[in-house]
Amino acid sequence: MLLVGLEEMSYADVALALGVPIGTVMSRLSRGRERLRALMSGRQPGAKLKVVR
Repeated sequence: MLLVGLEEMSYADVALALGVPIGTVMSRLSRGRERLRALMSGRQPGAKLKVVR
C-alpha cells in the first residue's frame, strides 16, 4: 500500500520491485484496503484466510 499510495508507483512497478505477478499486487492491495477499512470503522476484519506458519 505504501509503494502505490505514497511512493506513487504503478502496479507493474511494484510487481517488478517485489518479484511477484501484477495480479498478486492487485489482490494484496485489495485485501489490505479492506482490512484498513474494517479497522478504521471499528469493526473486526473478517478472518477469511487461514494463517499458515
